[in-house]
Amino acid sequence: MVNLSKNITKISEIITSFDEFEHDTLLAEIQGNILKSHGRNHSVYLFLKFSDKEAAKRWIGRFAHKYVTSALAQAEQAKQYRQNQAAEGQIFANFFLTRSGYEFLGYQGEQIPQDQPFLNGMKHPEIQKALGDDVNQWEPSYQQEIHAFVLLAADKILGPRTEDAKHLERKNPELLRKHPVLLARKAAKLEKEIAGFAEVVHKEIGYVLRSDKTGEEIEHFGFRDGVSQPLFFKRDIDRARKHSDFSQWDPRAPLNLVLFKDPLGTKEESYGSFFVFRKLEQNVKAWNEDIKQLAEKLKGTGEPNPELAGAYTMGRFQDGTPVIVSEKPLYSESEKEEEEEDNFNYSQDTEGLKCPFFAHARKVNPRGDTGNLEREKMNRIVRRGINYGPLPSEEPETDAGLLFSCFQADLLTQFHVMQEKWANNCDFYRQGCGTDPVVGVEKKDENGQLCTETYQWPSKWGEPEKTQVDFIHWVLMKGGEYFFAPSMSFLKSLAPAPSRNIIFRGVPKQEIEAAQATIAELEKCRETNCGIGLCGDPLEPDELLTFFYQRNLPFKAYLIEGLVLGSASAYQQNITTLEQYIEDLCNQEIEASEYKIAELEEYKELYWAIGLQGDTLEPDDFVNFFGERDLPFQFFVRGENVLLGDESAYDQNIKILIEYIHSLERSI
Repeated sequence: MVNLSKNITKISEIITSFDEFEHDTLLAEIQGNILKSHGRNHSVYLFLKFSDKEAAKRWIGRFAHKYVTSALAQAEQAKQYRQNQAAEGQIFANFFLTRSGYEFLGYQGEQIPQDQPFLNGMKHPEIQKALGDDVNQWEPSYQQEIHAFVLLAADKILGPRTEDAKHLERKNPELLRKHPVLLARKAAKLEKEIAGFAEVVHKEIGYVLRSDKTGEEIEHFGFRDGVSQPLFFKRDIDRARKHSDFSQWDPRAPLNLVLFKDPLGTKEESYGSFFVFRKLEQNVKAWNEDIKQLAEKLKGTGEPNPELAGAYTMGRFQDGTPVIVSEKPLYSESEKEEEEEDNFNYSQDTEGLKCPFFAHARKVNPRGDTGNLEREKMNRIVRRGINYGPLPSEEPETDAGLLFSCFQADLLTQFHVMQEKWANNCDFYRQGCGTDPVVGVEKKDENGQLCTETYQWPSKWGEPEKTQVDFIHWVLMKGGEYFFAPSMSFLKSLAPAPSRNIIFRGVPKQEIEAAQATIAELEKCRETNCGIGLCGDPLEPDELLTFFYQRNLPFKAYLIEGLVLGSASAYQQNITTLEQYIEDLCNQEIEASEYKIAELEEYKELYWAIGLQGDTLEPDDFVNFFGERDLPFQFFVRGENVLLGDESAYDQNIKILIEYIHSLERSI
């Protein structure tokens, strides 16, 4: 049993691991991406500064209702994807606040999540000193006050062929840098939306970099990323158990590792999490050169081994093989099917003969080196980084690297222990062993140079002889901040709930016209003061009540002859209901049309056929979408047996949808 009461006054105990839908009331309150990564290949990060409190609060509420993804919704989307590979992709969103953001919105004292680094902010002198940062070396936009952080994420949207596009991305990293059309459009629309009450002080574009050999996630130095994460869900734990008996390392984690009670949540299950963001620039060209030089100095009488030299710095080979387990990579270069080796600790390498004490993976996850494994496991963080900038193959020296982020329940005992007490400490875990060569020093020295450190490297894997070699820290901190991920109920409480998704039969345009005609009929009834809702003898529902009933809309009756029921205010209440119905219907149609426009633009770039499925004569989703809306559609198919249309069809169909969207906007 795992009790979350570390930061909570009252909650029932929850057993971990648990199924993704087992505690739906809790998961519905937690934002997605906390317990499990959102899994999209592309992200946009928007850092906001508000200027109008009330407008900002209303927008946050509306944004939460429409876009912010709960852990439960994330699980439902993942289940749909597992059951139907053609499931349409969706925009994923998170929303986070800084302490100054809470204060700008009018919250004070105990209404703000209580954690000292969060209350201070990452630019605070004490925090700068503790982390070894220098705010003067940050990008100017990160030196400004930041109130909020919006994360938008998506894959390329190509309907039933989304998996085909993702496979192309895995095979061709160049495609990973091409931003999905839908995501770019949504980000631009969002920036336009908030222009009157907030400023986007900074924007980052991120993508999941993948090995063109294995398809696995990697970072700019070429090493597998995201391995050895804390696991919360039974599905993930069962998958890990297929490759491990957990005898040397148990990856399971309690929920209080990452969840913190939201003081503004409206439910007993209201939780959030503290979020760390740090932009880490990686000098890929210089790193590669340093690794080669290190390999040359460690070669002894043999050939230089850059793979092993790199593994000494990271604690793992580029394919993810722990250097304590092997002196060479274990995984093939083909499409990888094996789970990464994670069932290990450092009890068999107490002198650092295989994995140096300063190696990145050992520094930030000592796996029992301190003698208190249970405490160490509660120092872990939940990592959620993504890459930015040119591809590693271009060997960028600047403007490329990792948009590092992580979730935790306690900044001091988790991120700060890991960064300040372990990675930055040259005496952890062994006196004088040195700082983490990857993230141990993330600023320039007083002369403006990246720091150089002297390390004792294994001269030969597994043997006690050491070779002294200098190594430069090629990762530079460019800016960051602490945030809190509020509960869903708090975010949604800032604006009224919108109407539910509209479900109806027929052509949307005709449905809008029918609703408008019903409004006109209600206005006519008001002018003549006639009853609405019931008619005849015996009393039966009239056409107005039937119209509302068929659409599951609330209706207010008003009768004054024979049966007194309701009041004259019913006219306006019903008109308002229909106006909201039309607005909801139009917004839903606009959203669906924007998805289709993005899909068409992606198809155009890939030169894929539109109109027919493959070489068959079966209509595809584009034909069905346009047909359901009574819109003309232009085909473009080039197959062995079918030739239809020309390339102009992409733009013609996009133009038709844009005109359709404009007509919907005029109806609101």
